[in-house]
Amino acid sequence: MALRRKPSGAGGEPVLAAAGKDGTSGGGASRRSGQSGGTGKGAARAAGAGGGSRGADRGEKSPDAGGGKKKGAGGGGTSKLAQIRLVYKITRERDPSVLWWTLLGLAVPVVVGVLLGVFVGPIYLWLPIAILLGVVVALNVFSRRVQRTAYAEMEGKPGAAAGVVERMRGDWRLTPAVGVNRHQDVVHRVVCRAGVVLIAEGRGRGPRELLVAEKRRIRKIVGEAPLTDYIVGTGEGEIPLPKLQSTLMRMRRELRKRDVDALERRLRAVSAPALPIPKGPIPRNISRGGRPR
Repeated sequence: MALRRKPSGAGGEPVLAAAGKDGTSGGGASRRSGQSGGTGKGAARAAGAGGGSRGADRGEKSPDAGGGKKKGAGGGGTSKLAQIRLVYKITRERDPSVLWWTLLGLAVPVVVGVLLGVFVGPIYLWLPIAILLGVVVALNVFSRRVQRTAYAEMEGKPGAAAGVVERMRGDWRLTPAVGVNRHQDVVHRVVCRAGVVLIAEGRGRGPRELLVAEKRRIRKIVGEAPLTDYIVGTGEGEIPLPKLQSTLMRMRRELRKRDVDALERRLRAVSAPALPIPKGPIPRNISRGGRPR
């Protein structure tokens, strides 16, 4: 038996096979090597295809995700600008001078900054400060005019005082419409660190009567906590709606947070709705078993 050198295999290494008389051994080895090499190439192609598909999936997902984030951020900015534009349009319909007041709030600090830069110091130092201050003043003036227009629109409508309290910052626990009459006079109750505040709105004697009844009902529950009442309106002894927020904010804080929580729980227990009782006459011919005779 002689040995002969066969062609290199799939990996490049020489393959030694024993050649017999018919040479079947070397052929079988070479055929097995070729089959394994073909299998390896097919696996490599499949792996390449799988990697390409995964890469394609990653490539498709990442631009969409990035685009979605960019669209979300841009959409939020656009919605805010649209909201400011809508507020300005509504305010200008009821207050045509809002634009001029806003521009005046911007121009006054800028002019003062330019004068200070010319007569006192370098203008490049004073001008940026004046512009920033002008923007702040203009936004403040614009928000004040918007708030004033909103108060004028709400004034005289039922529930306007409750709407003002709901928009206030801080711990103001509002219970709207604890007392109402047929003339749409209403009393709201607010529990805060200043105590219990009753706010009535309406015309005539109706709000005062509702206030007296509500104070009589909760006097024992409140105990030593301060109890204050206001009437919203334009008459004598009444508070205009635009001044309600500032009046409440100036009240002296005399209670701690835990006292406010306990007071609110007691008032809620008293204000809980009664159990429903069926209407009509009470049946008298009921036996002890609970069935009517």
